[in-house]
Amino acid sequence: MPLTRAFVAFGSNVGDRLGTMQAALRHLTEDGQMRCLKTSPVYENRAVGMGEAASFLNAVVEFETVLDAEALLETCLSVEAMLGRERAASWKPRIIDLDVLLFGEEQRQAAQLVLPHPRITERDFVAQPLLDIAPDLEIGGRGIAAIVAALPEYELELYAAQLEAQSAER
Repeated sequence: MPLTRAFVAFGSNVGDRLGTMQAALRHLTEDGQMRCLKTSPVYENRAVGMGEAASFLNAVVEFETVLDAEALLETCLSVEAMLGRERAASWKPRIIDLDVLLFGEEQRQAAQLVLPHPRITERDFVAQPLLDIAPDLEIGGRGIAAIVAALPEYELELYAAQLEAQSAER
């Protein structure tokens, strides 16, 4: 099967935030259908749209996968459920949040999956980690560096620990 390059955003603002993100990464790669290529630095930032909720840790991971886009989404949703994520109609604090950002060059507008993720250009906690691991990336004809530079707010702080002790880059 052909391999596809995919980017997934990781976020958590409940409990052992970093530990839960690390567990999600282990679960995503344990069956060999996804291989971690790069992990961004971990950033801490405000909880967007959640009022006084605890701050989030966020990172982006680049994968190589044999899965198709729908199977990747289903795998992410399954890992979220396994780690205790309860989906709610409104934005609420969450133990883990996994969002498929990009899947190869695929573009789609489906109810369950929009590619590229429609809010990449609005979120510093997604755009900056993408820039960190894929500085030549283009989204909708715009370079990721230009997207980061155009963000109206930038409220990220580097977190002391990393998602992975070492990058799986080879």
